Amino acid sequence: MGRKVAGALVGVVLVLGMKFYNKASAHDDVQARLVELCEGDAACQAAVKTHYDACFDSAYKMGGKNQSSKLDLNTLVKCVNERAGEEYFTVTEEKE
Repeated sequence: MGRKVAGALVGVVLVLGMKFYNKASAHDDVQARLVELCEGDAACQAAVKTHYDACFDSAYKMGGKNQSSKLDLNTLVKCVNERAGEEYFTVTEEKE
């Protein structure tokens, strides 16, 4: 029985590790893209650097057992804009 429990724990650790790796990867990728969108606007870049972490944490939802993790981009950019007091970013939905 000890091997089954150890095997199950290894599986749980791997799943949790992947969820946190995916969150960290998404964090860095989206932040880099927002800084890139600022295109040399120092105030915009400062807003991203100052407010991004807290806004990302509030906009990123870890998936449950049968759900995938997801980032609510609307929530993220709204948060950055509100905290900065400027509308640096907007999200437009593409129609198919």
